[in-house]
Amino acid sequence: MLEDPESFWVPNRGGACTAASVLAALGLLGLKSLPELGAVTLALGARDAYGPPGLLDYFGLPRRRARLDRRIEALAGAQGLAIRSRTRPALPGLPVRPAKDELLVANLAWGQEKPGLYGTWGWNILRPQTYSTGGHSVLLIAVEGRQWLVLDPNHPGLQRWPRPGLVVTLTRIHRLLDRAA
Repeated sequence: MLEDPESFWVPNRGGACTAASVLAALGLLGLKSLPELGAVTLALGARDAYGPPGLLDYFGLPRRRARLDRRIEALAGAQGLAIRSRTRPALPGLPVRPAKDELLVANLAWGQEKPGLYGTWGWNILRPQTYSTGGHSVLLIAVEGRQWLVLDPNHPGLQRWPRPGLVVTLTRIHRLLDRAA
């Protein structure tokens, strides 16, 4: 497991859970100074500060990368950190876990809202007006059996989820090797 992921926890404000999870991941990958969350949400495609990226920003067309990936890489690159980001829809039924040397931001339709309470964070498939406000993103640190260990921007500290959430998209982020080395 990563050393002290809790020290990179970024608290959520508004609908900024994706940006907060991405910032925590970039901090764990070596970003020296974390930019302000409101500015990051705008850099990742939100219409307003502390808002979420656009729903379609999580998806790329065939043979095209998702806009969110290009924006995450540009954000890290502007701070001197070379990373690769890859966002894909999650395939139902397949296990979700971070690969070696990567961090995984899971965008969820359902999961643990707080210890002992499961839900959708306001998202409802039958109400399109909730599509831009519901759901939630967390940084999945590790999978232990069926349990998830997550850095959830809504709750300080590492959270142990007894069962996995229902994942819509996965953003896998890893640091690129230093070419000078």
